[in-house]
Amino acid sequence: MTGIRQGAGRPRLSSVVRQAGSARDQILDAAAEMFVTQGYHAASTRRIAEVVGVKQASLYYHFSSKQDILAALLAGTVKPSLSFATRLARSGEPPNVQLYALTYFDVSLLCTGKWNIGALYSLPELRAPEFEEFARDRRALQRAFARRVAAGVKAGIFRVGSLETTSALLFALDESVITLRANGVRIDNTLPATVAAGALRLLECRDQDVATAEVEAKRLLALAPEIRA
Repeated sequence: MTGIRQGAGRPRLSSVVRQAGSARDQILDAAAEMFVTQGYHAASTRRIAEVVGVKQASLYYHFSSKQDILAALLAGTVKPSLSFATRLARSGEPPNVQLYALTYFDVSLLCTGKWNIGALYSLPELRAPEFEEFARDRRALQRAFARRVAAGVKAGIFRVGSLETTSALLFALDESVITLRANGVRIDNTLPATVAAGALRLLECRDQDVATAEVEAKRLLALAPEIRA
């Protein structure tokens, strides 16, 4: 991801259209709406600046390009989950609890954001070097899921055929909420728990171990201010 320029910003061209947050936050919000609802190619930095109510030059004070804005939006869909996975690794909890908590957290992150940024994952532009950090982080997140699957198999909690295939399927289940949102499916606050429990059952986890994970994961998730468990 290219660097994000920091600073206090510059005078507004017109009255602020989006009242919440800093100028940077408003730029991200406007860009996210345009990228998701109108398409990445249809958006321009000029139009984003107009919607926010700043000069185009002021937008470049915060972001160096449209690609830089997209990279920042994408980072927000993976970095919080990566950080949570790191905290989970230090918790000492068994794999079923960690996997439930990580799945719950990531599904919550993907389905509660104001805009469905995950729908942009298939953009061919993401193969460009500017987005290598995002691609690397997403692969790292997938590995975080896979490590918990492998640990659960070793502990006798999970049963799988091919570890690689099952781990990939599990990650696809986690990200399936992106498609649900894109298809207009109504998302409610029970979905993260449904997907998390489904992930454990996919791994042939015993009902007792699923129930334990549901209870113990709540304690871990309560320590994650980024989401509401």
